[in-house]
Amino acid sequence: MSHYLLDTNHVSHLLQGHPLLSSRIQQSNGSFGISMTILGELYFAAYASQRTQKNLMAIQNFLPDVTLWPYDDAAAEEFGRIQAEQKAKGRPIPALDAQIAAVARVNQLTILTADHHFQFIANLKLENWLV
Repeated sequence: MSHYLLDTNHVSHLLQGHPLLSSRIQQSNGSFGISMTILGELYFAAYASQRTQKNLMAIQNFLPDVTLWPYDDAAAEEFGRIQAEQKAKGRPIPALDAQIAAVARVNQLTILTADHHFQFIANLKLENWLV
């Protein structure tokens, strides 16, 4: 069984009822989750929107269906390693995305994302189910 970490762009599309993504997830025998960093990004988007209550309700309805992967000590150390690797390559990435990548690497998860800068991080499994 594959274990997937949904990036914010995939969760956003899922919450909006994206038919292709919803279908692939329903047909998959994998397990799906988000990291605490992604949860924070979802809450930010909800509170910054004009439909705050509707978006907050969508998040609350979504959470029981997914694993919530922690950003713990191991992920924090991996974050430092990723940021140092990217700096040495001259390809820094946003800190929040490095946190997401760290959770994925520590837990051996495949990130479902449409963001291209994740491809520059070594030892990271990526898929884009929005195409």
